[in-house]
Amino acid sequence: MSCTILVAAVLAVQTPSGDSSAYLDAEARRLVAASRSRRETIDRSIIAYRTTMRERIGVGIRALRRDRLLYRRELALRISWQRDSVTLIDVIGARQAVPAVSPKRELPEDLKGDAGDYAFDPADDRLTIGFSSRRDTTHDSTRDSTRDSTRERGLEFQHPLAPGSEAHYRFATGDSSIVVFPNGRTIRLRELRIIPRRLDVRLLAGSFWIDEESHAVVRALVRPARAFDFEQDIGDDDDDIPGFVKPIRVEFRFLTIDYGLWEGRWWMPRLIAMDAVATAGSFLQMPMRYERVYDDYDVTGDTTLRRAARPPPPTAAEDSIARAACHAREEAEKISCRCRFGRCLPFRVNIPTDTAALLSSTLLPPPFGAANDSLISAGEMDELTRAVGKLPAAPWQFSARPPRWGLARFNRIEGLSLGARGELDLGRLRLDGTARIAISDGEPDLEAGLLRENSTTRVRVAGYYRLTAVDPTARSLGIGNSLNALILGRDDGDYFRGTGADLTISPPVTLPQRFAVRVYAERQRTALKQTDASLPHLFNKDHLFRPNITADSADQLGAVVTFRTQRGIDPEHSRWSADVTVDGGAGTYGFARASSTLRMTAPLGSLAGAIELAGGMSAGHVPVQSYWYLGGPGTMRGYDGNAMSGDAFWRGRVELANQWPAARLVLFTDVGAAGPRNHLSIAKSLAGVGAGVSFLDGLVRIDVTRAVRSPTGWRVDFYSDAAL
Repeated sequence: MSCTILVAAVLAVQTPSGDSSAYLDAEARRLVAASRSRRETIDRSIIAYRTTMRERIGVGIRALRRDRLLYRRELALRISWQRDSVTLIDVIGARQAVPAVSPKRELPEDLKGDAGDYAFDPADDRLTIGFSSRRDTTHDSTRDSTRDSTRERGLEFQHPLAPGSEAHYRFATGDSSIVVFPNGRTIRLRELRIIPRRLDVRLLAGSFWIDEESHAVVRALVRPARAFDFEQDIGDDDDDIPGFVKPIRVEFRFLTIDYGLWEGRWWMPRLIAMDAVATAGSFLQMPMRYERVYDDYDVTGDTTLRRAARPPPPTAAEDSIARAACHAREEAEKISCRCRFGRCLPFRVNIPTDTAALLSSTLLPPPFGAANDSLISAGEMDELTRAVGKLPAAPWQFSARPPRWGLARFNRIEGLSLGARGELDLGRLRLDGTARIAISDGEPDLEAGLLRENSTTRVRVAGYYRLTAVDPTARSLGIGNSLNALILGRDDGDYFRGTGADLTISPPVTLPQRFAVRVYAERQRTALKQTDASLPHLFNKDHLFRPNITADSADQLGAVVTFRTQRGIDPEHSRWSADVTVDGGAGTYGFARASSTLRMTAPLGSLAGAIELAGGMSAGHVPVQSYWYLGGPGTMRGYDGNAMSGDAFWRGRVELANQWPAARLVLFTDVGAAGPRNHLSIAKSLAGVGAGVSFLDGLVRIDVTRAVRSPTGWRVDFYSDAAL
């Protein structure tokens, strides 16, 4: 697994540019000039240091029922670095796991080779942030002696303090802070705000905090000027990626590097952290968090040694020679070696033979999802959150993306529906448009939106004429139901035509999706079944889709508010999630509804159990398209969509499976009823029992269910995001 984010500082001797438009005030010009002058030299006064490094990585996946933890790693090292000598690295704790596959913890792969990434030369100008696995540059003798490390691959940021950076950035001074030490010494820190001139993923937006005495950058809080976009930033390598998976993006909430002052003189790295979310299309979100902390420093240095001029960058030939010499030392001295830009770090890693002690070491940081879920203190996190909210906004800029073709879905209303989506990025606003055409009757499906997003809120205004599912959480217009309709001849969704405008408010994609608000004005009309085409119908003309609901004609003004919460993410421990939705409308029909769902999973010895309870009640005159519908894998397995419906409902499901999350055998039962709220207590309930197989902690699920109450029958379901 490799995801390396490189924060580069390519620094050479040059005076600041005379571009006055780059500086919004004279103090900003002074700070940049002083910091740049300092960075033109190197500090070799640190002779040696010892430190303890702790790191943790977490990668998850967001889903409707609950978030899941896909990968986690925790690492603890003791590093003893000495200039012009071999660095000693003791592994004092290490473990990794893929909880969605196996609860087993094991030592990280190639721990010996990767450990060298965490030792650093204090004189260096380059830090690596991320999940690092560079076996190709460490142990392969051919690559090690010939590969040009001056051309390393990665996401190379334009450093704001690099010579000529005025062409890429504008600068302004911000807040100031005074640090008072117990001996009475004070240090004044000044904020330099960094504003990118254009929307480029290689430019940064954020703040540098600069020590006024030494002009060293002691804190950096930044994020790319825009999200990383695979299609836009990689080029033509995505031709084989299906359209429904695009766009593939990585949204960064923040990247931060924080330094601490040790021995009253030396600024040493203390905290490196990243928070980001990778997305694919509209259906996949993968949060990624990274934290690395250095503490317990013991620094030895020569306080009389002056800063020296920075040597020029090595040529490719010089770099190759250095790497060849380093590799020769590996062979002769039985050490490891890491080279970058003509400078090599020889190191020796000590890994204890007691694997169990490493896996359970108390020095390891807490895993993501644990009770004490952070290497960063609560106060620091609050301060970081406030600072993220103050980061400079993206610049205004016109950037049009080519239309994204290949949008396709299938249902009994449209048959095959084909479409395209386009985006116009204005920097602080984003325009988007989607157009589809139904093959069955040529009916168009159109939507245009305007999006505004900041560090806490995502606001979108849209106008549309579209086919709408009565239950958005069932994802009836998604790829899963489309495949079921086409291949199995079974469309579990119910639909109506909506024409109108809406305002949606939710957290940005980089934050947990704890709430969603939608306000709409909409004309609602019925949508007729237009086709029976499917693979089963091709061989059996009597295999027909069921009719769609007859929606009530209505002109509605309404709102929907949803709140969500979750506790626990590791399948080795108990987890629960809940959501509450309140909605209502006025116009042709006046009504209000409220519903809630509670989900719990827990290990039961060698087994795992899950329970899900849901219910809803309404008031007023509810139109048919605002009923609750039971049937299908999301609500009532064993039954087709709309097996029962009404303005009130209740349902429950219980599951029991083996504990191994990679592949489970599951026994389950569903029960529920829907109908008029005044008669729900006497309504005959539906019930189904069955067995299934689950993969990757319920991300993929296949069930065989017997409906034991009328209408009885057997049914096979293939779906995603199951309880177990």
